[in-house]
Amino acid sequence: MPDVIKILPETLVNKIAAGEVVQRPASVVKELVENSIDAHATNITINLQDAGKTLIQVIDDGVGMSQSDARLAFERHATSKISKTEDLFHITTKGFRGEALASIASVSQVELKTRRENDQIGTRVVIEGGKFILQEPVSCPKGANFLVKNLFFNVPARRKFLKSDQTELKHVLTEFYRVALPHPNIKFSLFHNKSAIYKLSTSTLKERIVNLFDKSLNKFLIPLETDAGFVRIYGYIGTPESARKRYAEQYLFVNNRFFRSSYLHRAILKAYEKVLAPDLKPLYFIFFEIEPQRIDVNIHPTKIEVNFQDADSIYQILIAAIRRSLAQYGIIPAIDFETEAFIPQNAINKDLDQIDTFDFEQELGDYNPFEEEETAAQPQEKSTFSKKPEFPKSSIPENWEILFENKEQQKPQLPTQTTPIEQNNHIAPGKFINFKAKYVITPLKSGLAIINIRRAYETIFYEEILAYLSNSPINSQQTLYPLQVSLNHSQLQNFFTLKEQFEAIGYRFERISETSFNIVGIPSFMEASQAHSVLMDIINDPDTEAINIRQLTIENLAAIIAKSRARLQDTKLDERGMESLVNRLFASSSPNISPLGKKNFYILKLEEIDKFFK
Repeated sequence: MPDVIKILPETLVNKIAAGEVVQRPASVVKELVENSIDAHATNITINLQDAGKTLIQVIDDGVGMSQSDARLAFERHATSKISKTEDLFHITTKGFRGEALASIASVSQVELKTRRENDQIGTRVVIEGGKFILQEPVSCPKGANFLVKNLFFNVPARRKFLKSDQTELKHVLTEFYRVALPHPNIKFSLFHNKSAIYKLSTSTLKERIVNLFDKSLNKFLIPLETDAGFVRIYGYIGTPESARKRYAEQYLFVNNRFFRSSYLHRAILKAYEKVLAPDLKPLYFIFFEIEPQRIDVNIHPTKIEVNFQDADSIYQILIAAIRRSLAQYGIIPAIDFETEAFIPQNAINKDLDQIDTFDFEQELGDYNPFEEEETAAQPQEKSTFSKKPEFPKSSIPENWEILFENKEQQKPQLPTQTTPIEQNNHIAPGKFINFKAKYVITPLKSGLAIINIRRAYETIFYEEILAYLSNSPINSQQTLYPLQVSLNHSQLQNFFTLKEQFEAIGYRFERISETSFNIVGIPSFMEASQAHSVLMDIINDPDTEAINIRQLTIENLAAIIAKSRARLQDTKLDERGMESLVNRLFASSSPNISPLGKKNFYILKLEEIDKFFK
């Protein structure tokens, strides 16, 4: 029997490696720009065609390369960043493995022009699909000029999985933010199809944040600064007013390298827990400076995860630093009298950098009958959303609880699907409790019914909106005053993808700048005061991204609008409001499940309560 083990050819090895390094055009932009930063560039220009599918060009004024280095740089594991094992634990550069250029060149057509400052002439290298084509002298400025053409031209199976230009550009922008934010001392320019998206001059960190995202952020940024010896933490956090329900700008950097950490994200949320409703997300731009040997950045192919040697200490220091910054700016957490008595004495420490945090979630458990983290209500003005079209009064049973009494006594028709409430349950009037502005709790003969207020609103509004959208044509009403909307470039991509859908339900738009437009017409079932919020919720809602928004059905659109509208409702209901909500919920065709497939209520049976108390 012949041998079956073979050594793979180098070109195939590089294509396999490219699967880890190069997933889409954004991956190439990330690697090339990081190389420019490592080369001490002070001015970096990025040119894209077709969101990088056709062309990615990165030009810098860094140190450049010699003729031999320019050729050797495309060999796999060729790097100037490390030379021995110990160097892996003292990484100070963005890249270090020497895989990026070899991987990029194996799946594209690459041309490099580069020159060092003291060299009279530069060099030009051309590689296609991992095969060396030529190297020749060339006249060029100091630094490097990379052209990456026709990404995945030789791997058609990979190329066909690339998304639309708008989606791919959105990913490029994500990587651009991650490299431009921590380097305000570097000039960055980004062009797409010859149109300028960003032209960033050198600036302070705060100016870089504002110029990248939104000038209105300037008044919401609170400086963060603490030095604990082994780690320095600095940057900016947002005031509670700047928090968002979806997609708040949240960035962590260690030694100017972007990373993700659910552990440190929880620390940030804990620091905000007394000043921010749980359904809101704070914005933050937080930087950690720490000795390289105290972190490990070599645990993920994209180097997006980092291990900290002193993670627990940093967790506590971060909480203390954020709370101190909030306090210095007059944002004092309110005392939660329901939990104050549970705080142990050792949790109070004069040294803010050494606070011992008490974990209420761990002590009190995380039981939730709705099987997911719920969003707590945020105090808001009472909704002015139009209540038309409404259910006819006759369709809402005044005493819906009789639907669940003895089956033989039923006269009204039950909803088509079986409800989990037992048939002998009866709810007496005046027995509704509003718990935490999240749930309506009411006693039953067999236990307690816990109704999720937000989801009840979603279900009610869904049927109203669906009934309206199903009637053709859908009318638009002109706004008395134009409503101005400003979007960042990432949101702008979503907006243009959804623009036809918005117009189909009655929105009308007027472009006023590259990233701003006016709403001049709104759906006739919507109030002007709500039109902006609904629009932004749909653009930013993850449920929108989960659906193929190019084929958004009326049902899906109604579900998303209903969810957005439900967020705007006042959940601090009085007795009459709770009774009305419950009546309307159980008059709907599907009271059990929300439009997005989540439970609307839970029955805590008497047997469960008795079992708990033994």
